[in-house]
Amino acid sequence: MNCLNCANKDCKLNAKDCNGRHDEVVAVYKQSGAVPLYENADKLVAGGRAGTLSRVDEIIEFAGLQDYSNIGIAYCFSMEKEAVKLMNIFKEAEFKVLSFRCTVNGVKESEVSDNLKGGVNCNPIGQAFAVNESRADLVIEMGLCLGHDILFHQHLKKPFTVLAVKDRVHGHNPLVALH
Repeated sequence: MNCLNCANKDCKLNAKDCNGRHDEVVAVYKQSGAVPLYENADKLVAGGRAGTLSRVDEIIEFAGLQDYSNIGIAYCFSMEKEAVKLMNIFKEAEFKVLSFRCTVNGVKESEVSDNLKGGVNCNPIGQAFAVNESRADLVIEMGLCLGHDILFHQHLKKPFTVLAVKDRVHGHNPLVALH
């Protein structure tokens, strides 16, 4: 598939099945229990709310719709000040907040790889393990390094969304590079 090369956009405009998986996908939505989550996401997007809420406000409203009470923040130590602000916003919205710094377990680079000689660095697998063992209903990711975020996602077993990706050059707003 190469959707970017599609000129007619029939999937969106005419509900055309572009790859023959329509019925299979609809069945998975219904059998997997994804319908309530899908409906709640729709309330924030297609329900006329698109563009009226910040991403943080959307997360708060969505978490409420999902009856989540425990919010986990998985963050890079370089964004600790922002993570504290986010924690306070969620607490003000009456959520319980758990937090997970990237350096959990104090793992040194040299313990992971003989090719690395540095001190304590990010531990995305340990970070994911700590989140998985917690009571977090929803995990908010903030500023994990590229590659570390991939390892984190591979080992995370909780629902998550990304609030901020690390882009030191563009103030953590990577879309700036496209304009």
